[in-house]
Amino acid sequence: MREHRKPVHRHPCMMKSRTQLFIAIGLFILGIALYTFLSGLTREQPAAEAFPATVRRDCAPWDGSAFTVQIPIRSDGTMISVSIWQTPDIQVPGTFSFPDDTGQVGNASLIGPAGLPGQLSGSVSFSGIDPSTVVEGRFNLRDENGTQYKGTFKAQWDDQIMLCG
Repeated sequence: MREHRKPVHRHPCMMKSRTQLFIAIGLFILGIALYTFLSGLTREQPAAEAFPATVRRDCAPWDGSAFTVQIPIRSDGTMISVSIWQTPDIQVPGTFSFPDDTGQVGNASLIGPAGLPGQLSGSVSFSGIDPSTVVEGRFNLRDENGTQYKGTFKAQWDDQIMLCG
């Protein structure tokens, strides 16, 4: 003989409270995930490696005023060379992006021990440029293979005299 069971009917209030419990747990987990993500963004990032560098007056391709910062990054002579094709008298902080599709801003290159340059892409920021003081800045660049070069620099002026035009 088969036993006949009565269907279990749950009270609507129990179903509603269970749904609310699952929603509350889901929102709690979402809140923790969001908090973790946002706090990771505001944490102080480790300081990028600082490099000593040199800066010198230079000439733009059209013989206008320019300046070049050279940042040795390895003991084998490998360096980053950043040329900005404007006068080295920039009073406000500025960022320059490369490659420069307009041909008016400048270029950033990685120069290996053999002296052959390779194009870099990314950005270089300066806190300001004054030919009478140390030039400080930050770079975040990538070569054609995807290798990243990131750090800060303090560049001393080279006393070379450059005549353009």
